[in-house]
Amino acid sequence: MKFRRVSVLVALSGIAAPIRALQSNAPESPLVLSDATHVCDAQGRTSKCEVELDVPDSCLNDDGSTSDCPIVFFFHGAGGTNDWFARTSGVHAANVIGVYPQGEDGWNTGPKESNDCGWDDFDCSTDPDEGAFVAGIIAELRVRGAMGNVYLIGNSNGAALSMRLASNADDGNLPIKGVVTKVTQLLASPPRSGPGVLNYNQPDGSRLVSVLNIMGTADGVIPYEGGGSSVFGGDDAFQLMSAMESMDAWAEHNGCDAGPTVTEGVSYANSNDPN
Repeated sequence: MKFRRVSVLVALSGIAAPIRALQSNAPESPLVLSDATHVCDAQGRTSKCEVELDVPDSCLNDDGSTSDCPIVFFFHGAGGTNDWFARTSGVHAANVIGVYPQGEDGWNTGPKESNDCGWDDFDCSTDPDEGAFVAGIIAELRVRGAMGNVYLIGNSNGAALSMRLASNADDGNLPIKGVVTKVTQLLASPPRSGPGVLNYNQPDGSRLVSVLNIMGTADGVIPYEGGGSSVFGGDDAFQLMSAMESMDAWAEHNGCDAGPTVTEGVSYANSNDPN
């Protein structure tokens, strides 16, 4: 396996600012991290950018300013917002730290009309660099004393971002431990898309990542069997793996045994969460 060694400058994340201690907050009253730091100075961010940080009091260590609790990023779908997560994430009951970023009309994981550059212009300096954005947030959290494992939960376009970030996971910029992705799978092509160096679309990094992927077999927009999708605006360069091919790719990357274990008859409940 070929490993990519990349370095991302995160001065924009606020890491150069004076060290700030981690603070807890009451349920449904997250700190607006982007008001207190430079995380929204990242490439391609506009006035829409916001990052909320939700820290249960139970997550603070005895020193009152550091934490070993898991850190969970929640990524909304295209057209969604981060407004609901403070009320619906459940981080205070679960004793984990929640991070709720707001995207720029969704996340830059494929062709977008709002982009200035083509998806294959990796040196573009104006479109959102999602990898650098999230790496900057993680750097800021580390400075504040949040040292727990990092996990991602994403729905639809937010799941596509989670897959992209997990594919670029490493022990430095994106130390991602696991992801939960709802309603999308890995891209079969292209290998890279969007600006920056944390923009690979298939897992080829140096870190193993646990993956729970939830798909609908009759989804008319994100096809279970893979192929093209209307979300890519007719650009045939963007092709999805099938759901099972995607999980096979992760299993191979993680060194898991080949062949899935199939469980049938699992019940579920629909969610009213619009994100």
